[in-house]
Amino acid sequence: MKASSERATGKTGQDRMNLDKETAYWREQHSKQPYAKNYSYEQFEHAYRTGYNSFLKYPGKKFEEVEDSLASDYDEAKPTSALPWDTVRPAVSSVWERMTGVLSPREPGRGVRDFI
Repeated sequence: MKASSERATGKTGQDRMNLDKETAYWREQHSKQPYAKNYSYEQFEHAYRTGYNSFLKYPGKKFEEVEDSLASDYDEAKPTSALPWDTVRPAVSSVWERMTGVLSPREPGRGVRDFI
């Protein structure tokens, strides 16, 4: 029964466990993100989930390559209380950066050339 439910959702137990881990990470890190000013974690929760799920949906792709699809995925599943794509785009991008290991989100010197 477990295997059939995994096929139906497209997620394995490992994916769900990682989603739980990512959810906990972003819940803790949200307030430290520059795009989070004046917004609660709950307002961005759908964006973070979209970032994680879409990373699994488009393996090996770069954020920029699938951004239009991500925006559509976000809007199609968006709860009525969710923020518009343009507002949450940086959060989804940050999830992709974290998932690909390019940068850890919001390192203290991120964006400062001398930090490298």
